[in-house]
Amino acid sequence: MRIAISAILGIRGGPARYAAELIRALAALPGSHELLVVCDDASALNAAGRPVREVVEIPLRHPWEQGFWEERAGAALRAKGVDVYHGTKGTLPVAVRIPRVVTVHDLAVFHQPESFAPLQRIHQKVLVPLSVRLAHRVIADSEHARQDLLRTLRTPHEKIAVVPLAASDVFHAEADSGDDEILRVFGVDRPYVLYAGTLQPRKHVESLVEAFVSLDLAPVRLVLVGRRRPGYAPSFLQSPPPGVHYLGEVPDRALAALYRHALAFCSPSGYEGFGLSFLEALACGCPVIAPRHSSIPEVVGEAALFLPAVDREAIAAALRRVCGDAALREQLRRKGIERARLFSWRRTAEQTLAVYREVVSG
Repeated sequence: MRIAISAILGIRGGPARYAAELIRALAALPGSHELLVVCDDASALNAAGRPVREVVEIPLRHPWEQGFWEERAGAALRAKGVDVYHGTKGTLPVAVRIPRVVTVHDLAVFHQPESFAPLQRIHQKVLVPLSVRLAHRVIADSEHARQDLLRTLRTPHEKIAVVPLAASDVFHAEADSGDDEILRVFGVDRPYVLYAGTLQPRKHVESLVEAFVSLDLAPVRLVLVGRRRPGYAPSFLQSPPPGVHYLGEVPDRALAALYRHALAFCSPSGYEGFGLSFLEALACGCPVIAPRHSSIPEVVGEAALFLPAVDREAIAAALRRVCGDAALREQLRRKGIERARLFSWRRTAEQTLAVYREVVSG
C-alpha cells in the first residue's frame, strides 16, 4: 500500500508537529506500506532523520496560500500510483480521485471566528467542510472533536475515527545536562510560570498576563513561548509588563527544558481540538493549570488544576495556589507523568494505518 501524506511543516504549531511525528511513526512501523510525503519544507523531515521512501517538496510562499497548496500537492501525485491520500491539516485537494483521508484537528473557526484572521477564516470555513464531504474517512484528534464534527458539519458518525495524539520523545521529565545552559541562553531566570502555544485571541493569553501582573508574585516571572498569529499584536507584546518575557518560537529541546523547570504551565485557551501543549507539559513533569472544557479533560484527565472559569480572577487564584504550594506541585507532577504515558505516537500511527487499510479495502 502506497500512502501519500501532505504535510505543511514550515508553519510551526500543533498540526505541523502532528504531521511530522505521524510520518516518523508510520515509517517505523513494520509492514509493506510505503510513504510518499508531499511537504512545503523537506528539511523539516531530513533534519529530524525521519525515514520516508519519497519526498516531494512544494514551497509554501505565504500562509494564506494553504488552500491552493493542497491542490498543488494533489497534482504532484497524479503519476505516483498511490493508494490513499491523507491531508493532515483539515483540507484535501478537490482534483484527486483516489481514496482520501483528512484529519480535522478542530472546528474553532465555527465557534470563535473572531480569533482568526479574515482570509484564514474564509479558507477554513469553505475548505474544511468541503474536504470532510470529499473524504472517505475523517480522523478526529479527540472525542470532543468527533462530537463537534457530528453537530457542526453533520458528518456521518461512521465516517469519523478518533485517533489521539501524543507527546514527542523530546518531552520527558528527566532533566538533561544542557537544561541550565538553555535557560541561560534564552535569559530565563527561575522561578517562572510558562505559557507555550500559538499566541492568538482564542488562547486568552492577555488574561493570563493580566492575572499574573495583578498578583505581584516577584521573583516569579511569566515566560511566553510560541509563534504569534499574523495580524495579532496585543499590547503585552508591544510593551511587556515587568516580569513578563516573550521568547517567540524556540526549538523543541529548549521548549522541553522550559517545561521541565517551570513552576507551572498555564494556558487559558478558549477552545482545543486536542491540546498538545497540555500533554507535552504533563510528559515533562510540569504542573498544569487548565480550563475544564472542549477536549482538555480528555487529555489531562485528573492530572491538572482546573480553572472554574477562563477569566483573570480564576487564573490569578490558580497561579497563587500553585506557586505557593510545593506539595500540590509535586502531586500534579506525578499525576501528569503517569497520564502522559497513556499516549504514544506508535499507537497513533497504528490506528491511522488501520484507517488507511479500511479506506483502501473499500
